[in-house]
Amino acid sequence: MKRVAEALLKTGSVKIQVENHFTFVSGIKSPIYCDNRKLLGHLEREWVIEGFMENLKNSEYDVVAGTATAGIPWSSFIADRAKKPLAYVRNKPKEHGAGNQIEGADIKGKSVILIEDLISTGGSSVKAAEALLNAGAKSVKVLSIFTYEFLEAKEKFSIAKIEYEALSNFSTLIGLAKEIGYISESEYELAKSWNAAPNAWKN
Repeated sequence: MKRVAEALLKTGSVKIQVENHFTFVSGIKSPIYCDNRKLLGHLEREWVIEGFMENLKNSEYDVVAGTATAGIPWSSFIADRAKKPLAYVRNKPKEHGAGNQIEGADIKGKSVILIEDLISTGGSSVKAAEALLNAGAKSVKVLSIFTYEFLEAKEKFSIAKIEYEALSNFSTLIGLAKEIGYISESEYELAKSWNAAPNAWKN
């Protein structure tokens, strides 16, 4: 977990902005933002790929799938290394052509590893996993680079009965950020208080 957190910090994929806060897709206001897409432009992405492969080394799965769009490059890296078929999941079916929501490998009756870049409230990840199951996948496990560790996400995955895991998490990242001087003590305390009650946070 710490190696992946180090990659996020070293590549500037994590930002702290107390005055000009970020807004997540879910509407949550945040003083911290993790943008894993920045990792793609740095060679430290290899640390993350190695983290995925280490996590999956004892797993039985048939297909690697990625969420559109942020999960697609990572799922491509993994499928290539693991010599597995690749698929990806749109957030909704296409409105033209064949109207597919899932493209690539046939997932019917297959065990699927669904790759996400990060998990915040878990809504989009659960939706993508359910799309795979509804299309006939035997099982789906979600694996992400990072999770904010929100209780809301844990509850959504639990209700949907979908397994999920992350290579790194908020606690590990924020602790390392303070340790190496990436953030100050006051920023560390602010980030912790926000993480404990993200829906109530205001800048």
